[in-house]
Amino acid sequence: MLFLGDFNADCSYVREQDWGAIRLRSSEVFKWLIPDSADTTVGNSDCAYDRIVVCGARLRRSLKPQSASVHDFQEEFGLDQTQALAISDHFPVEVTLKAH
Repeated sequence: MLFLGDFNADCSYVREQDWGAIRLRSSEVFKWLIPDSADTTVGNSDCAYDRIVVCGARLRRSLKPQSASVHDFQEEFGLDQTQALAISDHFPVEVTLKAH
């Protein structure tokens, strides 16, 4: 299984002390590919709300190593904050799968 999208999984939504009670995070079955240090917001906050979580050995082997990332379209296209916010208040997250 692959879970990706806006989890609201950082800052005021999930405090550091809350993580232990969240099985999606505390269970070794799940691997989080977007780190807590990532910033997935267009605005002035520095929060990793958007995540990619993978479960299953076969799927894990199908991931291109180190390919999970935050797509900063604001920087890529040279947009100011107002222009970027007209698109979304979050940057998309992405990961590359290998073809077999």
